[in-house]
Amino acid sequence: MDSIEREVTNYMVSTGDTSTEASQASGNIIKAVNTASVQANLLQLIQSMEEYLTSDDDHIRAKGNIYIFCDQQSINEAAVSVLVDFYCDRLTDRTCVPNLLEGLVALTSSDNFTGPNAVTTATRIFERVEIQRFPQATRNTAFHIFENLMDKHLSALKAINNEFVYGFTQAMDGEKDPRNLMAAFKLVKLIVQHFDIGAHVEDIFEVTFCYFPITFKPPPDDPYGITADDLKQSLRQCISSTGLFAKLAVPLILEKLSSTSGSAKKDSMETLAACAPVYGANILLPVIDEIFDALKVEVFHSTDQALEDAALACIESVVATLSSGLVSNSGETIEKILKPLVVECIANLKEPELKNAKPAGRILRAASSASYAACASIVNAVAPLLLRQYRETEIATRRKAIMDVILEFLEASKSLYGTADGDVDMDQGEVSPLIEYKDRFFGIFESAITSSNEYNGLRLSGLKGLELMVLTKNYLSQNERGIAVQAFNKILLQETDEELRAAALASLKAVSQFDTKYIVEETIPFLLKRLPDSAEETQQIRYSQTLVALKVLSPEPSLFKAAIPPLLQKFDTVCATDKNSAYPCAILRTLLRILEIKVSEKHSDVSPCIDTIVPHFTASAINASLDSSKVQMILSNDVLENIALIIMVIVESLKSDDQKLFVDRMFQLYLHGDLSQVNIQASGFEPFKDESSNAQKATTQLFAAVVAACRRDVSFPVASTEDFVTQLVEIALKSTDEIQQVSLVRMIGSLINKWRDATAAATFVESLATRLENIISQSQGNYSNALNIYLWVARALVLRSHALGYKMTDTIINWCADPTFGKQASQGFDIIIGDDELALNKAAFAIMTILYKQRFFTACLPKLVDGFRSSPSNIKHNYLIALSYLLKNVPKQILLNELPPVCFYFLSYIPIINLPRLTNKEFCNSLYHCLLNHSHFPIQHSKFPHWIHSDWLLQKLLKPSHLMYDP
Repeated sequence: MDSIEREVTNYMVSTGDTSTEASQASGNIIKAVNTASVQANLLQLIQSMEEYLTSDDDHIRAKGNIYIFCDQQSINEAAVSVLVDFYCDRLTDRTCVPNLLEGLVALTSSDNFTGPNAVTTATRIFERVEIQRFPQATRNTAFHIFENLMDKHLSALKAINNEFVYGFTQAMDGEKDPRNLMAAFKLVKLIVQHFDIGAHVEDIFEVTFCYFPITFKPPPDDPYGITADDLKQSLRQCISSTGLFAKLAVPLILEKLSSTSGSAKKDSMETLAACAPVYGANILLPVIDEIFDALKVEVFHSTDQALEDAALACIESVVATLSSGLVSNSGETIEKILKPLVVECIANLKEPELKNAKPAGRILRAASSASYAACASIVNAVAPLLLRQYRETEIATRRKAIMDVILEFLEASKSLYGTADGDVDMDQGEVSPLIEYKDRFFGIFESAITSSNEYNGLRLSGLKGLELMVLTKNYLSQNERGIAVQAFNKILLQETDEELRAAALASLKAVSQFDTKYIVEETIPFLLKRLPDSAEETQQIRYSQTLVALKVLSPEPSLFKAAIPPLLQKFDTVCATDKNSAYPCAILRTLLRILEIKVSEKHSDVSPCIDTIVPHFTASAINASLDSSKVQMILSNDVLENIALIIMVIVESLKSDDQKLFVDRMFQLYLHGDLSQVNIQASGFEPFKDESSNAQKATTQLFAAVVAACRRDVSFPVASTEDFVTQLVEIALKSTDEIQQVSLVRMIGSLINKWRDATAAATFVESLATRLENIISQSQGNYSNALNIYLWVARALVLRSHALGYKMTDTIINWCADPTFGKQASQGFDIIIGDDELALNKAAFAIMTILYKQRFFTACLPKLVDGFRSSPSNIKHNYLIALSYLLKNVPKQILLNELPPVCFYFLSYIPIINLPRLTNKEFCNSLYHCLLNHSHFPIQHSKFPHWIHSDWLLQKLLKPSHLMYDP
């Protein structure tokens, strides 16, 4: 017995198709077939299978039809043909069909599968397999075969055009599974595109349109992800794939438009909109009145915005089709066709404040947006009426209603003729019919804006009108745009109403996207002039409102260039005069947000700020630190922190080489006192010396921001990383200035996290950790500083999921039990796992492994629970503090899985243990934050037990907090 026959016998006597023995035997068969002459081996295999293939036992026959995954490059066309004939001949055996089709999928993917093979395969499947009588998986396999055939052998299949088209319709007829329908709809579209379906239009249409409208609702937790919308869009593409369906489809679609189901109506309108350009004007024209009647009802009597939007989109598509498809000698014009619709809308516009006026305006907008001819016809019929009505009334509400209809026409003109920013490439020879009414429209809008006694609705419509006129391509001249900008400025600079200001600001923002001339020359200078020199100055427009306007407008490069220098000067003035940091911090936060927006939009003018904004702030802070005669506002902690954040954003935007150049300058400045780096003619700047003033030490925060923001490949101008980190550790251990101490540990953590030599880093950290542990455990005078360093080193390693980080965390958990420094250790969990803007974050190029927070939570939670259980009552609060920070900083999914039993356990203990009142509040506030006040955390989640929703939880949360107010 040869190897193939032996392995066939082993396969057939094995248990099942997927057992270990069966898998091994089938693998050996494939190996044997692919050895030497593949063609000869295949013939021998088929001969070896003969007795099983002819067995009366269905199971044996099915198992005998194993499909061979040969090396497709090893078998020639003749061998492929042998296998194709073999599989196709067996298709009459229903039991074997699923396995045979799987084999054909593999063969149709082969490079040596030929056109004649494709014809044979398709013909035999259509003749011998009733596809819809098989399970879903088998049907899906059949559709997969058809897809392979059409993908690679389309020209061969066209030789059996009618047979293939008809056969496929029979194969698809009755399909219900959404997975198979997605495949079938795709194939229908390909058949319509590439085959002559003239003799089978009704067949294809019937097996396709029978699914319209789709009513599929995916089951909960559907693993396949097929939505009703996916099916609707696929079916819609089929129905709109050819004009041959038009006469059959249009009456049925119109019938569905009267459905009581909102979903069916929406689907019908969207399908008609997609079909209209394909079916053409001649099909739509005989039923146009019926179409318009059905669509306008959905607008005039709308109860669902989605339905109204679908109806309007359909009107636009239908009118566009009519406009482009009418034959000149047919006697029909778009004006004539639209007349009944326009007349009805005009009748509703005669009472513009009534409810049907707005829908009428929307209908006219949709029709006007469809074509130049439609726009001209409708505008010339309606615009004079609107202008006359506006002129004849003094009632503000009526004027606003009229103005809103005019806005609809401006929107239509903008979409049809293009926007001023040039994004839409429209026919340059076409001129908007609204040009004729430009001056009157401009006067109406400007008058509405400047009428301060009018109610806001009218003024808002005026603002929107001017904005649309500015945004419409080739509509206003440069001077007219300038007048519009002045109108917007007047609202922004003089009005206190927030809604009006927001609208004016939005208009200015829209204008700034394509024309900044007048905003640079007028708006930005006016806004900066309105900023007071001190927060104590009272103004009609608060400085916070002005800063918001600058934040919105200034990211645009030309506006940024104009706004930043005077804004920096204003900051210097405010720092020199104000005694409170709120105003200077507001300026800094505005600048920070502007830079963040620019970075997110990938503007190229952020990096150059390293030579303007950064030196300005650095020099100002250092100059202030050298002057000990008075307290300097710029050196307050919150001001320096905001400056540091600005510096980080700018440094992070630099490439590695540019970062390296700037870092070298900062090292010269801070480690060697070289003030020429910031153009200061002085000496005595030594922030890292013990005897230096606290003012100089506070500026360390700026240096730390630069170090923390550097990319991982940037090398620092130091002898070695070990020596530099050691130097920082020594300074941090001795430092008595809180700002400097925090800045130093941020640098230490950042350097260790980004250390490129992992072995050297591990060796150094082990030595450093041992030293710090000795200082802390012996409660030496600087133990608090040592513990702070230890926490940041642990954070640096935990972010990398380094084993040393978890080892250090275990030590910190043990320290929670210490009565001297246990509370600081427990609060350190906020440092280890919390987010920090000034170091060790993604933007600052920190090394962060995926799911590090989840991993940390899983590792620490049981240890904290054990520590809480085993600790005396006067220590338990430390573990609650640690847990509160752990809960606050982990992702939602972890809380869903782990929080219910944990918070139940701890809340049960709160009333019976003697906890400090502050700790109770700290823990409960954190738990409240996690359960009730987290913006993305659903307390109603099914994994939470019923007590989470009960008064019991509220009592537990409120009672400890109430204790805070006990005398």
